[in-house]
Amino acid sequence: MQENEQKFLVYWKKSVGGESLKLDLKDLKDKVSKVFQYETDNYKQKLVYNLLETVKNNDQKEFFYILLKTINKPKEDYKELWEYLQKNFDIMPENIFVNFAYTLIISIMSTYAGEKNE
Repeated sequence: MQENEQKFLVYWKKSVGGESLKLDLKDLKDKVSKVFQYETDNYKQKLVYNLLETVKNNDQKEFFYILLKTINKPKEDYKELWEYLQKNFDIMPENIFVNFAYTLIISIMSTYAGEKNE
């Protein structure tokens, strides 16, 4: 690691039956950025707007409905994200939902290419 480079670990951790479970938000960001990088900016802007509305209304069910509907594309490379969500969804309590949601939304936004949408 270089002198100026710092590594931040951002995660939520829970112990269940002696087993340590964690939700790594940086890992989530990396996986989301990877799968959304090839979508159009216009598509991502609409998705981000819809997801932000669900967070504003604290509607977790609608948030996950929109997210799962979006990544339900078997011919595209969403498998890694599917597996990550499946592995971590059960350990996420309600109080981490906002962190999870904003991490996911910001990750999508970080892939904007700056193309002109008309």
